[in-house]
Amino acid sequence: MIVHIQDEKSPKQAWDTLVKMYNTNTQAHKMELKQELHNLQKNKMNIIEYFTKVKNLVDVLASIGALVDDENLMAVTLNGLRKHYCQFHTSIII
Repeated sequence: MIVHIQDEKSPKQAWDTLVKMYNTNTQAHKMELKQELHNLQKNKMNIIEYFTKVKNLVDVLASIGALVDDENLMAVTLNGLRKHYCQFHTSIII
């Protein structure tokens, strides 16, 4: 961290630099996790593994302040299911 703040003129400037650096990383991490959630596919996972993976991603997002509302969670989860779950998908939407 010293490398990032060594040229700053005051403790306030050093602090602001660190906040900016870590806030950017947090934003990047949020975007990465959201992208992973939206692109998640069941593929070869069994249904329990798939739902656990979805839940874990949502929990991590919540822990860094990025809540996923129920409607979005349902849409993302259903989109990741294979066509084999088409009837389940249809029954939830109706």
